[in-house]
Amino acid sequence: MAGGREIKTKIKSVQNTRKVTRALEMVSASKIRKAQDRMKASRPYARAMKQLIGHLAQANSEYRHPYLVQRTDVKRVGYIVVSSDRGLAGGLNNNMFRKLLAEFRTLQQQGIEVDVVTIGQKASVFFRRLKVGMLASVTHLGDTPQGRAADRRD
Repeated sequence: MAGGREIKTKIKSVQNTRKVTRALEMVSASKIRKAQDRMKASRPYARAMKQLIGHLAQANSEYRHPYLVQRTDVKRVGYIVVSSDRGLAGGLNNNMFRKLLAEFRTLQQQGIEVDVVTIGQKASVFFRRLKVGMLASVTHLGDTPQGRAADRRD
């Protein structure tokens, strides 16, 4: 049978565990609240994207923009590469870069020049080291996308 000291130690341990559990519950509740606030803040952006996709779906499909016409003699190709600003996306960026490099090699072997526009810090840093024409770069857009002020409706 357990002695008095062992019982007191066990009670103290359970009380400490209870305190830690309460603290973690409060932190979790705070994180959920912040996530819900971010979700509410992104609704105007989602609404604008839905409207844009709706317009594209109703567009005249017979119209061909000169940039989207397939050509027989291609001399230069442009890519828009979207990556994360921080490395918290697991293998997403690395897998994408690996596939792009394989495509770039294939195109360069055919004598086609490759230009890149990067969105995100990881892509910017990665392609700055390569022998690929980097035309522009945008970084640190953040977690809260912003549309034009005239388009925002809360």
